[in-house]
Amino acid sequence: MSSPREARGPRIERGDPDLTRASLDLALPPAMLAGLVRRAVQTSPSFTVTTIDDAGAVLSRRSALATGDLAFRLTFTPVDGGTRIDGELRPPSGTIGASVKRRDDDATALFEAIASAAGPF
Repeated sequence: MSSPREARGPRIERGDPDLTRASLDLALPPAMLAGLVRRAVQTSPSFTVTTIDDAGAVLSRRSALATGDLAFRLTFTPVDGGTRIDGELRPPSGTIGASVKRRDDDATALFEAIASAAGPF
């Protein structure tokens, strides 16, 4: 039997020069997350959806500091009573001195937009 989980916002691991990690637990099935993430991305002009399905998504963000895209990989994992969204955002290969704070802020804004689009779930 599952116990009720308290509502929790996104968790963002900030400050790593090589990787920003984010996670969010939602009381929604994985099949609902593709539409939810698409809605959230519409409110976050930094990202575009590259691919998305019931297992996860790849988002890209154009970087003014590099010629390549920043890939934000999201995975949707069923958990007791819902789904956990985990994200990893890495700088483009070959970049030196890319803004870690900017990358962390973009990840935070996206996960807050996802939480907002999910409403009370």
